[in-house]
Amino acid sequence: MHELMNRVNSIICGPKNESLTDFIGNFKNNYPEFLKKNVIVDLSKLGIIKNTDLMQFLNTAVLHLKNNTSFVIVSQNNDVDHLPEELVTAPSLIEAIDIIELDEISRDLGF
Repeated sequence: MHELMNRVNSIICGPKNESLTDFIGNFKNNYPEFLKKNVIVDLSKLGIIKNTDLMQFLNTAVLHLKNNTSFVIVSQNNDVDHLPEELVTAPSLIEAIDIIELDEISRDLGF
């Protein structure tokens, strides 16, 4: 698993030289250390990802919502309208970071 950024409250990770299946397994093994952080999973290097693959992150996304942290997947998926609203995706890393920053502002304001 490749970690691109690790801030106090946020982490960006994604597959380095591994398949999506291997990355998901590694992510789940390491997940307890990510639970209280905002997480961006950058899958952009893998091209278009199927919704069924993205759905493997749904439980993780729901846990983050319950913990008042953000979980965003960077994916070039063209079919995001058919994903549950709890599964937040962004087409680029910059947009994913923006989503987390907006979420942080909303939480700070009590929304």
